[in-house]
Amino acid sequence: GSRIAFQSAYCGFESTILLRSEASIERAKAKIDVLRDIYLKTMEEMKTDKNAYCRGFSKEKDLTNDQIDELKARVEKAYKEIILTTDYDEACKDADLIIESIAEDPKQKTEIYQKLAKHMIEK
Repeated sequence: GSRIAFQSAYCGFESTILLRSEASIERAKAKIDVLRDIYLKTMEEMKTDKNAYCRGFSKEKDLTNDQIDELKARVEKAYKEIILTTDYDEACKDADLIIESIAEDPKQKTEIYQKLAKHMIEK
């Protein structure tokens, strides 16, 4: 889920990750830190190695160093703006799309959908 949320934030969407506990928030932060570092490292490599290009970063394959620096700024913006919360109301407010990515356990999935339904507004 953290990869989906980070890529969505990188693409300019407001992204909130709903977690089940404060401990989960700390684990998610660590994953997002790693993603940020991977994105930035790969983008830096793109400056000298055109084979390092990743489609998810830009539609354009041949980027100038200045354009790559702009992409790196988008990474930093996404990193700063992504929200981690345990609060269903905060996570669901104004949401246009909710993506569930918990373990493949039918009981857990049913529980999360029932909880989400109480906090989602009809659009």
